[in-house]
Amino acid sequence: MIEACSGETLGPIRDRAILALGMAAAMRRSEIVALTVADLEFVEEGLKVTVRQSKTDQASDGAVIAVPEGSKLRPVSHLRSWLEAAGHDDGPLFRRLTRAHEMTEDGMSDRAIARLVKRAAYDAGFDLTKFSGHSLRSGFLTDAARNRATVTKMREVSRHKSVQVLLDYVQSAEIFDDHAGKAFL
Repeated sequence: MIEACSGETLGPIRDRAILALGMAAAMRRSEIVALTVADLEFVEEGLKVTVRQSKTDQASDGAVIAVPEGSKLRPVSHLRSWLEAAGHDDGPLFRRLTRAHEMTEDGMSDRAIARLVKRAAYDAGFDLTKFSGHSLRSGFLTDAARNRATVTKMREVSRHKSVQVLLDYVQSAEIFDDHAGKAFL
């Protein structure tokens, strides 16, 4: 989906950064659009992202998410490309673009993130019925479970308050692993 956002204008550069960061940090749409430039700290290991408030953090205690560069999604590189292209050093991180592809001072809406995910899925040739604005978060958790990440490590990124909700992602990813009928079916 990141590759489907081709081009070197502001739109595709921003969209690649959103998709890569959104998945790498298991973020909700509302968390992505609430990010400001000040919420980022580039470090040797990658990036620290401060989520100041989320659905399960109504008290605004905040959380810091570690985002490594990785070798596939490369969220840190995509984010650096966006910041360089956009040229802003404060305010909303991901900004709305006009129809003429000019950047505004306004942050994007959570609905715009959902539309971006759907558009990127379509452009990549995926079944649109399987994608939504939640796909970045659920995709991280599903892939982490498939790759045998521990629930504790998954929770560090996803910030789930309820382990049971998190386990739903794990169970769906492992549905065929060690199947009870494997030896006789």
